[in-house]
Amino acid sequence: MFVYRQRTFSKIVIFSIILAIIIGTALLKLPISQNIPVPLLDCLFTATSSISVTGILTVPFDSFTLFGKIIIALLIQIGGIGLVTLYLFLFTLFSSKLAITTKIMVGQIFELESLKNIKQVLSFIILFTLTLESIGALIIYFIISSNYSTKEAIFHSIFHSISSFCSAGLSSFENNMINFQQNIPMLLITGILILSGTLGFIMWYELFLYIKNRINHKRLSLSLTTKVILSTTTALILVATLLLIMLESYNFFDFKSFGITLLNMLFNAISYRSTGFTTINLEHAQIATIFLILIYGFIGSSPGSTGGGIKVTTFAIFIATIRSVIKSRTSIELKMRKIPQDEIFKALAILSLSFSWIIFCTFILLLTEKDKNFSQLFFETLSTFATLGVATDTTPQLSIYGKLIVIANMIVGRIGTLTILLAFEKGNEKPELKYPEERITIN
Repeated sequence: MFVYRQRTFSKIVIFSIILAIIIGTALLKLPISQNIPVPLLDCLFTATSSISVTGILTVPFDSFTLFGKIIIALLIQIGGIGLVTLYLFLFTLFSSKLAITTKIMVGQIFELESLKNIKQVLSFIILFTLTLESIGALIIYFIISSNYSTKEAIFHSIFHSISSFCSAGLSSFENNMINFQQNIPMLLITGILILSGTLGFIMWYELFLYIKNRINHKRLSLSLTTKVILSTTTALILVATLLLIMLESYNFFDFKSFGITLLNMLFNAISYRSTGFTTINLEHAQIATIFLILIYGFIGSSPGSTGGGIKVTTFAIFIATIRSVIKSRTSIELKMRKIPQDEIFKALAILSLSFSWIIFCTFILLLTEKDKNFSQLFFETLSTFATLGVATDTTPQLSIYGKLIVIANMIVGRIGTLTILLAFEKGNEKPELKYPEERITIN
C-alpha cells in the first residue's frame, strides 16, 4: 500500500509541474507578455526555467513586458514553494479535516516522521515564505530606491526578493549582482534570503518549535536531519569561502578592503550552492572556480527547500559511507546515530542516477551542439540539472533540440531522478526472497 501511495504521489508531483509549465508557457506567449515576438520554444524554456527555479533564459529578460515579468515571478514563487504545497494549503483553508491520504502526501513531500500538525506545517511554510520575502523586498526597496523610479524600484525589489528566496537566481538587474559588489546591505539581505530558502522549510519549522519549547522551558531535541543540514551547510559554506578567497580575491584588489572581499566570497559561497547569483565576473574566473561552482551546484541545498541538487543530506550520507568503508565498519553513522540501510540505498541511488543522467544529457548535447566543446555543454547540463542557473553564453545559442534537452533536464533536476523512476515503476508487493550471500570482487 505504501509503495502504491508513493508512486501516486510521484505522479502528482510530475503532473503538477508539467501543468504549471504549460499554463506558464501559454501566459508568456500572450501579446500582453511580450515587448518583442518571443518564439513558443523560448516561452516554454522560460516557463520551465522559472518553475524549476533554474533562472536562466534563452532571450533577454526585457523581451517580456511588466506583465510577462510578473508571470515569471509568480512561476518562480510557485516553483519555489511547490504547486502541490500551495494546493494543499488552499485546501486546508476550506476544509476543517484532512483525509489520511492528504496527510500522507504532505508527509512524503517534506519527509515528515509524524503526520500530526499537518495544517500548522503548511501554514508555517506559507507564512514563513511571505514574511521573509516581504521584509526582503522592503529592505531592497530602500537600498535601490535612489537609483530607480518608484515603480521600477518596487518591481525590482519584489522580483529580486522572490528570486533570491526561491533560489532562482534570475536577476532583474543588469550584470547580475556584479554592480552590487561593494553594496554591503544588498549582499547581506540577498545572502540571508538565499540561505533561508535553501536550508529548507521543515528545518525552520523544527527550529521554530525548538525555540518555542525552550522559551516555555520544555525540552525538544533537534532531529538528525536538522543537525546534519546545519553542520554540513556550515562546513560547505566555510570551505567554499576560503577556496574562493584563494582563487578569486585578485578580482577584488581594487576595493582595497579585505572585509568587502570576504563578504563577496561568503555571498558567492552561499549562492553557488543552488541560486546562481554572482558578484564574480565568471568570464574572467579561473577554471578551478568554475569547477568549484559545479561541485557545489551538484551537492545543492537541503531537502524540502527551494533549491536543487542531490541535497546536503545525500552528500553527508555519501561521505559517511566512505568513512565507514575506510574504517572497516559495517554500519553508517552520523552524529552518533546509525543510518537505516534503506536511507543509505536511497542516497546512493540518487547520487548515481543523478550523475548518470547528467552524463547522458551531456552526451546527447554533444551530438546536437557540434559547435560547442565538452566543457561548455557539461557546465550547461550540470548547472541546469542542479537548477543552479549560472548564466553562460551557451544557453541562448542552443539549437532547437538542445533547448528541448535542457528543458527536460531542468524538469528532471527539479523533480528528482528517483522520484521519476518511482512514478513509473510497477512495484512488487510480493515478499522478498532471501538468496544465499556471496562476495564479489570489487577492487
